[in-house]
Amino acid sequence: MESLLTEVPFTPEVMELFRDAVLVTDAAGTILQVNQAYQDISGYREDELIGQRPAKIKSGRHSQVFYESMWHDLTTLGAWEGEIWDRRKNSEVYPKWLKIQAIRNTDGEITHYVGVFHETHSHRPSFHERERLANIDPLTGLFNRHCYREFLTRMIRTITSRDQLVQLYLDIDRFKEINERYGYVVGDDLIAEFADRVRALWHDINNELQCPIQRDQEQLIGRFSGDEFLMAFRFNQNEEIDLNTLLERICHTLNQPYKVRGHIIYISCSIGTAQLHVDSNSDDELISHAESAMYIAKQTGGNCSMIFTQSIQEQIERRKLIQQSLLQAVEDEQFELYYQPKVGGISRRVCGYEALVRWNHPSLGMLSPVEFIPIAEDNGAILPLGDWIFENACLYAKNLNDIGLIDLPVAINISAIQLSDPGWLDRLLLILDKTQLPTHLIELELTESQLLTDIENSTDTINYIRSLGIKVALDDFGTGYSSLSYLRNLPLDTLKIDRSFVSHLQEGHENYDLAIIKAVTTLAKQLGMALVAEGVEQSTQEKILTDIGCDQLQGYLYSKPIPAEEFLELCLKSLATSKKMNNF
Repeated sequence: MESLLTEVPFTPEVMELFRDAVLVTDAAGTILQVNQAYQDISGYREDELIGQRPAKIKSGRHSQVFYESMWHDLTTLGAWEGEIWDRRKNSEVYPKWLKIQAIRNTDGEITHYVGVFHETHSHRPSFHERERLANIDPLTGLFNRHCYREFLTRMIRTITSRDQLVQLYLDIDRFKEINERYGYVVGDDLIAEFADRVRALWHDINNELQCPIQRDQEQLIGRFSGDEFLMAFRFNQNEEIDLNTLLERICHTLNQPYKVRGHIIYISCSIGTAQLHVDSNSDDELISHAESAMYIAKQTGGNCSMIFTQSIQEQIERRKLIQQSLLQAVEDEQFELYYQPKVGGISRRVCGYEALVRWNHPSLGMLSPVEFIPIAEDNGAILPLGDWIFENACLYAKNLNDIGLIDLPVAINISAIQLSDPGWLDRLLLILDKTQLPTHLIELELTESQLLTDIENSTDTINYIRSLGIKVALDDFGTGYSSLSYLRNLPLDTLKIDRSFVSHLQEGHENYDLAIIKAVTTLAKQLGMALVAEGVEQSTQEKILTDIGCDQLQGYLYSKPIPAEEFLELCLKSLATSKKMNNF
């Protein structure tokens, strides 16, 4: 104890002059001094702390990356400031605003660290602290949207012809699903840990780019919104930077598993980038172009990065045009339904069909639903469009039934947004009353991710739909969650095996896809569900699937999706062939 006290920078009298809590450590982080205010707040006596390390009072709320980033600032900048949670002696966890300053000797070597803090809930912050808090995102300690833009603008003003500036826009993929699965507390903690990794990456990359952070230089890292983050790198034009390699490294680091409140959570992120004076000339353009690139990365499936190009700008403009004209297109009935037959696994006759929407856009031509349905779900147009699809598919099915093509059920795709809309069931009942189509001729198709968005309400809605006589199919089975437990609990009539499993089937070859299809077939039979295989394009696939026991087959081997008139002709031919076969 005496040897420690001989090294302290403050006398006991000086320590007690501070109204805030004060802690002094040596260069290695060993506690040398605390004042009375520190003891009062922490609940520890001085003799319980001297010779210990600050880890003794850690709350457990911050990740290792958080502390590594703090120490990085202390060793490079000589200071750190921010909110941190610690633990009192009685185990109570509390927040405090902590300022740490490094003390150096005449040789410039760090000899001590002095930490001064107050509890954030019991202290009225100074003007400078209020200004800082107004600019800082409270969850992550990063710049908020407004402040980030301000500092990015300042940096752009200082850029010379010898500099490069790269803007990154990061977004966590499917973060909403994480919140729904684990709860918002876990979601917030995950955001905080993600931010810690972003901060650490920014420091490491800046150091490698030989851009040491000066005391008066701000970190260009920000939280833009819920799960969206920004960071920018400035480096010399002469440096050879492989941007793709840099982005791969960032993705790899951010995608490593997160340990949050006892959970191991796996995530991925999408990143977009833009470069100053290459494709952007202002802070607004930089952020907007990086966001556009990020959006295209998400559209391609996420878990990747995109560098902004003119092609991306054209894709964004096309999306805007589609978005702006969607609602009017519903009113003007610019949409058309195509139909694709399903054939019996044994009979090879048409035994049903799927309604698939197409959009004959005035300037863009015929559009696939793959392009416009996600946009319709984003802007709310999916509700009137979905009603239009359902009504017109029912009218067409009623017409086929009336002319003698009986017992041909129509499958109609339903969006999760429709399923969760409070008024959707009422509108469905009105359409059923209007079209007078027997409900046993209707099958609604939903995907796994749609059903699991709200499993409890989904189950209630599906039970009601089935009580009307309407069948429910699980589409694209095997591409989503594929949990066996929900197959047992959800009231389903049909499983549709995704085309990705069917495409690799070859006669005489055993592979994983064949094994999976066999297992799913057995499962469907045990659960009393019909089985449909999508994407059948070859006769060898047809034979394999029939031998396995698939009830229905669907794919280009029989027909691509075709307009209503052509589908009617196809059905009539199938009916005529069936009658001839019955005469023998």
